[in-house]
Amino acid sequence: MSEESIPKKMVEAIRAEVCEKIQRLLQENPEQISFSTPFGTQSWLGYAAQIGKLSSAKILVANGINVNTGDKRDDRKPICSAAANGHLELVEYLVNSGSILDTSLSVRNPLFAAVVGKSSNITELLLEAGVDSSVIYNSATMTNMDALAFALMRGEQKRAEIIAQWNAKNDRVKANALLEEAKSIAENNAFGRKPNKAYMDSPHK
Repeated sequence: MSEESIPKKMVEAIRAEVCEKIQRLLQENPEQISFSTPFGTQSWLGYAAQIGKLSSAKILVANGINVNTGDKRDDRKPICSAAANGHLELVEYLVNSGSILDTSLSVRNPLFAAVVGKSSNITELLLEAGVDSSVIYNSATMTNMDALAFALMRGEQKRAEIIAQWNAKNDRVKANALLEEAKSIAENNAFGRKPNKAYMDSPHK
């Protein structure tokens, strides 16, 4: 088997969820465990998470690929790829397998990814799993931006309401106040600054 053909065979096996083939390829080519794919410089697990292949993800993890191996560009974890593409079962599996809910940067924040993926179920799952929904980001591309304001800036009202209710501990009056405050932040970012380039340029939006 030529070295050049191995990534192609991995892609085919992951997409078709041929678990025996995935396992054999990893065992015969252990360098693939730390391989960075052409798909966003992520691991094979990140790729499986991106395209929603749960069985493939499970066999990749069982054969040594770490659930917290991020991509080479932003250290964006596989859970973000799953969340940004609306793959609920994969997000649940990764949470249960010890995925870090990294909020150190907005691009690494799986809750932001869930907003991008337009998934209420994933948003709720991540909140219940303990993701920090209050963290605020200030950078060249955003000002005073938390997940609530990010959801409103992207027009994701339903996701924003879920986050507001969680932050307000189901106090409707407080949740409405948080939504109003976040709306102002979202508008300032949408009209006064450049959009979040890390997500707008992302192949996973």
